[in-house]
Amino acid sequence: MFFRFFVFFCGLCILSLGIATVTNAGLGTGTVSSVAFVMSKLTGLTMGFYVFLTNAFFFVIQICVDPKNILGKAIRQLPICFVFGMVFDVALWVSSHIVPQAYWQQIVMAFAGSVLTGLGIASMVFARLAILPPEGLVLAIMKRWGGSFGTLRMMVDIFLLTATVILSFIFFSTVVGIREGTFITAICSGPISKFFLKAWGRFFPAHRPID
Repeated sequence: MFFRFFVFFCGLCILSLGIATVTNAGLGTGTVSSVAFVMSKLTGLTMGFYVFLTNAFFFVIQICVDPKNILGKAIRQLPICFVFGMVFDVALWVSSHIVPQAYWQQIVMAFAGSVLTGLGIASMVFARLAILPPEGLVLAIMKRWGGSFGTLRMMVDIFLLTATVILSFIFFSTVVGIREGTFITAICSGPISKFFLKAWGRFFPAHRPID
């Protein structure tokens, strides 16, 4: 059990560092932090704070879809969201020390962030301890109405990007936070996480990554 907690926490830190690295590459940010990016620029509060609020929003929607065992879900998800927000701000500070000077360096940094994002996701899935609210919402929808996890998770990303575009135009009259790095992460993190998940399985064959 301790090993699973360790892997999960490391995965959470790596995921945060991956998204932060993409953000500090200067080519946009990840989908999960896109709304947080806009709101942070608008208010001056940290992105980690708005990442927490984004996750809290999805938790509320999840409860509306599946209102059973609210306390249990809150205990399993909300503390992780709080830690995720704090770790994300630390990761932003750490990755801010890498300052790319050329466009190709920004692209490389965005790809590096995508690799870290994929590794973080794979580690959290492999640990099988808890999930973040966006994934919790997807599972709640599947439980009530059915559907494909991949398709529904993509819809969550589309919703976040749409909200980011709307908020950007309302407050800044231009798109903020969505650039090449956003799409690099969106396209690459899934296959990369699948690769690392298989790697975890090879290193620890007695522990099934997914039930």
